[in-house]
Amino acid sequence: MASPSTPASTPIPASIPTSGPMSATSVSVSRTVDAVVIGLGPGGEDVAARLARGGWSVLAVDEHLVGGECPYYGCIPSKMMLHESRREDASWARVARRIREEATDHWDDRVAVERLLGTGAEFVHGRAEIAGGPATGPASDGTRVTVTPNDGGARQTWTARRAVVLNTGSESVRIPVPGLPEAVTWTHRDVVTAETLPASLAIVGGGPVGCELAQALAGFGVRVSLLVRGERLLSGEAPEAGELVAERFRSEGIDVRTGTEISRVQAGEASRYETSHGIPASVGPVDLELTTGGRLTVDRVLLATGRVPRDPVDVDDWCRVLDGAVAEGGQPVPGRYAIGDMTGAGPFTHTSMAQAAVVADQLLAGAAPRPFPRHAVPRVTYTDPEVAAVGLSEGEARKAVEHGGGDASEVHVARVDLGASSRGWIDEVRGHLTLVARAEGNADEKGTGKGSGTRTSGGVLIGAAVVGPHAGEILGALTVAVHARVPLAELARIPWAYPTLHRSIGDAIAQFGSDVIGAESGAGPAS
Repeated sequence: MASPSTPASTPIPASIPTSGPMSATSVSVSRTVDAVVIGLGPGGEDVAARLARGGWSVLAVDEHLVGGECPYYGCIPSKMMLHESRREDASWARVARRIREEATDHWDDRVAVERLLGTGAEFVHGRAEIAGGPATGPASDGTRVTVTPNDGGARQTWTARRAVVLNTGSESVRIPVPGLPEAVTWTHRDVVTAETLPASLAIVGGGPVGCELAQALAGFGVRVSLLVRGERLLSGEAPEAGELVAERFRSEGIDVRTGTEISRVQAGEASRYETSHGIPASVGPVDLELTTGGRLTVDRVLLATGRVPRDPVDVDDWCRVLDGAVAEGGQPVPGRYAIGDMTGAGPFTHTSMAQAAVVADQLLAGAAPRPFPRHAVPRVTYTDPEVAAVGLSEGEARKAVEHGGGDASEVHVARVDLGASSRGWIDEVRGHLTLVARAEGNADEKGTGKGSGTRTSGGVLIGAAVVGPHAGEILGALTVAVHARVPLAELARIPWAYPTLHRSIGDAIAQFGSDVIGAESGAGPAS
């Protein structure tokens, strides 16, 4: 879960300020609507549109771009860069132009705003603040939200009669590097908006963003050094994933240095400046002294050290904001919901979108729908090889079982070499597939649905990880299995297509053995 709710005195920002279209409402108003949605990343935009199409009066507010980080600075541009970098005739000018003109419309959200307004929702580009803070219950007539428009118009007072949905997202962690000039410091946004690339770059951070950008930029000829404080890349994934990615990076000329930080920076006076998207950037390089005793001279330093929620809150499985941490018995705040990065359920577009559906269905139906499936949120890092996972790792599974009073011996792990499969041998693949299963209990009682006509004893899949070509695509079947808690006995019956990489799923399941897999106890053939 996320950390405890934001103190009542803390305003809830709608997003990072930027220029954009004029707000739809710029005169002084005092209005009442059914719902106010604050923060219009993918999930916020979706829930606002769903409610408006469902007949609710909705005010949507965002201080930045409608659509959020993903389409303008994150998922879409970065994958475009990776795709282009793998072409034999890779051209930064070409992909930079596509990002500007086709993907982001020069970082203008006018089309997205018009799409939102077309659903019947009202919209303001501006900053929203909730009276009392996110975990304070509404007054008898609803929750008051003050909006300060970006265009300098009068402050507005809106009352949400039925619900406030928060989706304020996350922001990049900016670790301090003593002596590092701001002019040479980049974030992922600077990469996405750059029209030209530096000759050399040091990336601080070995997580998904740092790794994806390292491989992409190296593909365009940038001399990339990847500086990682820990002992391996992608520390949130299985060790073999980071090892395979690091091996590939080094073979591609990327300078991977683990256990390394910048200890000192020597920068000369910049003799002149050039401007890219309003950000001054010195032309001269900087010298970096490293904690390992080494030195680097680079043109830019890219900080890719993770993201943190702007306004972390605790939510239950129905995305209702709690007035305290779950462990402390926090209770749902009436009429208050949160989705996306701020909930701690995973900083992914698909997480936010799934939570948006939970909230919208709940509000429109007037009853709680199925809860958000926190146990089965997939994640993919789009390096080559790809790294993908869903559910629990072996260590997480053992801790979870023990915490619930079970025996850690109930957790079983199977691991196969993708290269040992027929397709893996043909394509000379290097990679692994790992499955984590729990062998205790009746799978039907664990959520596959009573009354389904089939009863299965034995294990269910509770986690999976893949590293290798198309790992994200292989993960699709595994995500379904973990999400629906499909019995291992049922998975063992599937005739996986031959020759495919995903056929390795069946090979891994076979490793568990009949005592873990269990057996179907439904009706057999007629005698």
